[in-house]
Amino acid sequence: MEPKSPRDMPNVPWITRSGTLDPGKFPIDSVLRQTLSRRLEEFRSGCMILCSMVAHGRVEAGIYLLGLLRHYHHDLPRLEVVVESLRSFREDACATALFDELRRVKASNTTRRYLDQVIRSLSSFPIEMVGAQFDDLAVDPSFSYRMRFKFAKAVDAMESEHV
Repeated sequence: MEPKSPRDMPNVPWITRSGTLDPGKFPIDSVLRQTLSRRLEEFRSGCMILCSMVAHGRVEAGIYLLGLLRHYHHDLPRLEVVVESLRSFREDACATALFDELRRVKASNTTRRYLDQVIRSLSSFPIEMVGAQFDDLAVDPSFSYRMRFKFAKAVDAMESEHV
């Protein structure tokens, strides 16, 4: 039996004519359930699909990821996945939420990896959106010298890419 071509499957609009997946049209319900799984790999898979959906214009997927940021606020491994997935959701609300995370989570050996992921994600945003906030944090005495250095370094890297 030959596989059906996309033209033969009219009720599957998320499969393109070439047979690839279009995340902009993929149904979101099953993906949302994955992000509530106890299994970290299933959770990660769901978040990565949401990230792809955001990159294809699905704003609702980004808003849901922001909700996961709050839902898993004490689960650092899951938060790392969510923050990484938010890289493509370049909206002011997302930048605000990520900067709030930098203020909320106290830097320590336990949180270093998570906070570094937040900085990496914010560094992928346009400098016009996040540069001034990074500059403010780089001189904020409530942060350690090491964290202030990371904020300044992020701005420097963004400026050198921007030139």
